[in-house]
Amino acid sequence: MKQKMWVLLTSFAALVLVQQQLLLSRPPRLLSRTPQPLQSGSAALDLRFSRPMQLGSVAADSQLQPDLVHRWQGENNLLRLLIDANQRIKASIQLTVAGQDHRAQALPPQHWWWDPRPWLLVNRQVDGGDQLQVQSRDGRWIPLSPTLNQIQRVVPLGNGKGAALIERDKDWKQRLFLLPLLPRNITAHRDQLAAPKAGKLMPLVPGQYLFADLSSNLNGDLLAQTGGFTPGSGRTELIKADGQRRTLEIKASGPIQLLPAGGGAVVPTFNGLTLRPLIENYKTPQLLPGARDLGDFCQATGRAVLIRHWPDYRRSIELVIPGLSPKQLWLGEESVLALSCDNRGERVWAVLGRRQDRRMQHELVLLDGDGLVLGRRQLAPWTFKPRSMLQFDPVGEQLLMTVTKPGWDAGRAALMDATTLEWLKVLPIRIKEALWLSAG
Repeated sequence: MKQKMWVLLTSFAALVLVQQQLLLSRPPRLLSRTPQPLQSGSAALDLRFSRPMQLGSVAADSQLQPDLVHRWQGENNLLRLLIDANQRIKASIQLTVAGQDHRAQALPPQHWWWDPRPWLLVNRQVDGGDQLQVQSRDGRWIPLSPTLNQIQRVVPLGNGKGAALIERDKDWKQRLFLLPLLPRNITAHRDQLAAPKAGKLMPLVPGQYLFADLSSNLNGDLLAQTGGFTPGSGRTELIKADGQRRTLEIKASGPIQLLPAGGGAVVPTFNGLTLRPLIENYKTPQLLPGARDLGDFCQATGRAVLIRHWPDYRRSIELVIPGLSPKQLWLGEESVLALSCDNRGERVWAVLGRRQDRRMQHELVLLDGDGLVLGRRQLAPWTFKPRSMLQFDPVGEQLLMTVTKPGWDAGRAALMDATTLEWLKVLPIRIKEALWLSAG
């Protein structure tokens, strides 16, 4: 019996050894390709291999078409392709991945099509209510959601895999929904590149509410704030991208914003803005006192731009750099309607408003990280739609905003060159708001 057991163990060990040798003799494989939104360039793609790869070999043997300026970073079996900043990507990219692993085994060349450009997402007025639609690359508008009563708020998930919606009915009751989306921006065949495919609209938080607000980070997590019809019914819930849920004991005086990289949130209080971790560490939260509103996150650096309200009714634009006091970039009597910044916080765009000749005049101003004015553009004959967003697209080096005209009850999606501040186009369809949806 012992002899048979010894034979079996020896045979099993020999089989494992043979399998290991066979696996080592096989060439490395490319296991996954994941867009990386938290980066300092125009676009980035994380590639995971079955074995540790030689970074220099992958960089030398891989190719991009068109030949954009790029770098390869990382080590072992996880490498990142980073396309340098300030390059306009106007079409899909043909990517050939090749190279050797640390045992000098060659990766069979992999050919992929990658389109890192974000999608133009709109909350559009249609017969019977509002509908979420996305614009295809050929200009067609594709419905994503069913027709709802009134879509009050749209928050695209930071990973491009969905959009959260707040619907309001005729009695002003609000409901929260999640629309799952399947990105289709990396494929083996060019003709398979397409707009994201919508799943079934589902309730995000059950019930109806008097107040609701949403925030998302680049991981695809959601923060849902809801308030009911009775005192003390307010609730803040974190909904992770993997479906896990957790109620947060956070008191806020307004909408909470998740940090882009995850792990924390910016919480408005009556004393100022606080930076809090999502998991309680029992440390005193960082406080930035004063009447301030969050304008935008500069994603790759942890920087942010704020609007500060002064007692004499002036406003200022501040750049917040981790570990340093806020840097004032602009101070004036104009209202600051919206802010946006590039990934590194080196450029800041602001929509300023002033009343002139009994009419509101809106202007877009471009500032550098020291407050130097790099450009200005009057929006006339358009005005910036109140409570909408100004968003920068690092892939196409363009700005997206929702504009309108006096007397109009709807807006238009408008694109502007982020460097020259020249109008690119104003789309003719009537919308409530336009937003960028990450390619995912």
